[in-house]
Amino acid sequence: MRSRSENNDISVHAIAGTRVVILGLNLKQKYDESGDSSPSTSAALSAMLSGLTVAEDANGADIAASESSLPEKNGQSPSHDMLVGYAIDRRDTSSGKSTSLNFDGRPIQKFHYGDYTVVPGHQYEYSVRRMIKAPSRSRYSFFSRPKYVAVGSPLVVTVTTEDPSTAKHGVYFNRGAAGSQAYAEKFGEFRKWHRVNKYGTPHWTSTINPLTIPDPAKKKEACAWLSRGLEEALLEFISQAKDS
Repeated sequence: MRSRSENNDISVHAIAGTRVVILGLNLKQKYDESGDSSPSTSAALSAMLSGLTVAEDANGADIAASESSLPEKNGQSPSHDMLVGYAIDRRDTSSGKSTSLNFDGRPIQKFHYGDYTVVPGHQYEYSVRRMIKAPSRSRYSFFSRPKYVAVGSPLVVTVTTEDPSTAKHGVYFNRGAAGSQAYAEKFGEFRKWHRVNKYGTPHWTSTINPLTIPDPAKKKEACAWLSRGLEEALLEFISQAKDS
């Protein structure tokens, strides 16, 4: 399913699969009174966001790029209300549960965002807003950790994920290399290291084999996570076979 929505600030194009929703985000072009385009628009916006990767300083506070490294406009440094990313919230319309997709409250600095935590046959509402960096009160205060706040009216786009079990034919995709990092983060405690000799050069490598996970519940969870419905659908299809 595909859906598109836009307002005066941004536009969002959502494409839903079975267990993933892809969001295409775009900031609309604006002009100042002199007719010059804002540095936070079009191609300049992509370059600006690439330099605004959120990190942490030695004091544990979030930092983006220094203001001196950001593009100037009319000879002046940019203000704190410059766009630094997006705030995205997801709501499951059947349960009413809302979830923020911004990890630790930080802005999503992408124009192509994938939500891989959805389930088949559910309707979701995505609320998208611009995020800016709010000025901190004091750099030396414990409470000076800079915050990123959402501004502007939320733009809502609604999509329904596909349910392959309701049609005559279903298409299933297990998780492969695209989900390897998420798999390692989720089940990294069961990682095992092995010394191998490949092409005459010995080195260490690691694997997280779900079949060797000692905890039965975690083992089942890891297998289901990797299968993403493929094994279950395959076994169900085979079980339909009857004696001739």
